[in-house]
Amino acid sequence: MGDNICINLDVNKIAKLKIDTQGHILYANNYFSSLTKFQIHEIILKNFDYILYDDMPEVTKKTMLDLGKTNEINYLILKGKTKDNDCYWGFVKMTQDLNEYNEIKSYSLQIKLLPNPAISKIEKLFEILREIEKNAGKGAAQKYLEGYLEEKNLSFNDFILDVTEINEKKAEKYFEIDEDAIHKKKKKAWF
Repeated sequence: MGDNICINLDVNKIAKLKIDTQGHILYANNYFSSLTKFQIHEIILKNFDYILYDDMPEVTKKTMLDLGKTNEINYLILKGKTKDNDCYWGFVKMTQDLNEYNEIKSYSLQIKLLPNPAISKIEKLFEILREIEKNAGKGAAQKYLEGYLEEKNLSFNDFILDVTEINEKKAEKYFEIDEDAIHKKKKKAWF
């Protein structure tokens, strides 16, 4: 899997997506479109899998949606793909969007550059999960992932923060850095 080209995200920008509870893409911002070269109309209502790199384990895709149903905020790692089939590694903050009845209506995803030390660590786990899926099925890969986290005595969120070497407080700050938001604040200061 090492022959694909992985591009870097701009550390000062955030790619933003909104997906429904079944994983269909409802919104993507301009940075996501320019990064991936997917036109917005090409991905709206497509399943989230459509923008994930083909070698991302199925169990990790399922885990993303499962976590969204139980946790208000989740930190994730994804291996996304561009229209040219290049890849990129993203550090993701996924939050629940609630309706007036406090029910989950969708999820907002903010995607930033994944710190380099995390890529080799997560790629090793992804490789194991892909092999288990290929040889024993998705259910077996799910059981392995649960055992893996249990052995490390970590929740999924804590595992992601551990792999990225960022604590939750630093992660919050990391997702506050957005070139678009900085420009908006500067513009307001001039009025």
